[in-house]
Amino acid sequence: MLHEPTYSSRLASSSYDGPLVITRGGTYSGNWESRDSDVPAVDIRTAEPVVIINSSIRGAGVLIQSLLYGADITVLHTEGYGLPPTPYTDYEKPRRFLAVDEFKNVVVEHCYMEETAGIYLGVQYTGNSSPEQTVKIQYNKVRDINGQIHDGKYRVQFVQFNYRGELPYAEIAWNEVINRPGLSAVEDNINIYNSRGTPSSPIRIHNNYIQGAFPYPLHLKTYSGGGIISDSPAADSLTATAYLKVYENHLVGLGNYCLAIAGGNNIEMHHNRAIVAATFDDGEPYHFWTSGIWAKDYYKMHTTYNNSIHHNTLAVLGETRTWRNEIADSTFVAAAEYDNFVLPDSVTKQLEQQEYRLWQEKLRRNHIKIGPQRDR
Repeated sequence: MLHEPTYSSRLASSSYDGPLVITRGGTYSGNWESRDSDVPAVDIRTAEPVVIINSSIRGAGVLIQSLLYGADITVLHTEGYGLPPTPYTDYEKPRRFLAVDEFKNVVVEHCYMEETAGIYLGVQYTGNSSPEQTVKIQYNKVRDINGQIHDGKYRVQFVQFNYRGELPYAEIAWNEVINRPGLSAVEDNINIYNSRGTPSSPIRIHNNYIQGAFPYPLHLKTYSGGGIISDSPAADSLTATAYLKVYENHLVGLGNYCLAIAGGNNIEMHHNRAIVAATFDDGEPYHFWTSGIWAKDYYKMHTTYNNSIHHNTLAVLGETRTWRNEIADSTFVAAAEYDNFVLPDSVTKQLEQQEYRLWQEKLRRNHIKIGPQRDR
């Protein structure tokens, strides 16, 4: 029987081995944990293809890590849980589900993540630019992205790209991400930072459901995170974020912004839906900024151009619920095409709940199941 895992049930029913170090390619299944933030639960030290499948991993620091190996990693039908962080040495170590620097291929599909710090891909893409050496992050179920570290908080995302090199065939799709106020500590849910697709094969971010983005601790009145952002302070248009398509995503109940271009070129955002009632479940209004879409050359590097934002559907209440704030700080320099639809309906929590029902119906209609699909 298939079912969604819960943290409490996994703690009660599973035994875990200590940290695992992988030095050769192959397929690995098991339960591994690390209660030390300095030690990854699974440390991959090989360039050979590694597949982790039907596993459960938990950690006080990084759950799955590969540094300086030109990694080829596939993670399938695997659960990941954050444990209480411990003191760390040298640098902050948030509880990334997967942290990779040099890589040639990364696939994360049908996984479940709870209280982790998401997926980080940095430094360098070293693959051969074929469909077999790319990035696919698909069909995952995610709860409460959390950047807590010992005595502090690190800025983390569900997914951050921060690599150099053009990467074709990359895709972030059909993921369900739900962050709860006071229980999550997420910055941008998806951040594409100085990372690039190609003219013929842009990075595709589509058909994701992203709910919740809040300050942590929750009482803070300022918050710099949000939904999906193209971000790039690069002074060179050949290294700035570029060739990105963001479409058919659902963005619900987010603080600060839903979609944004803070830098980059040749970016298209279309047919997304942003629904924000700016209200907590108890009826209290958000006490921090909210907006639907913005686009501008935030860093003033003149590498932000040839962008298009069109056919998005917006229903976004502003801070304190006294005004609507679907479009903010937008300039036609940053987005040459800007043509979107604002729902005339009143923006309520019921409208947010309806959006989740639309998402579930979309999954059924496309015969897609998310999260681990394995018998227990």
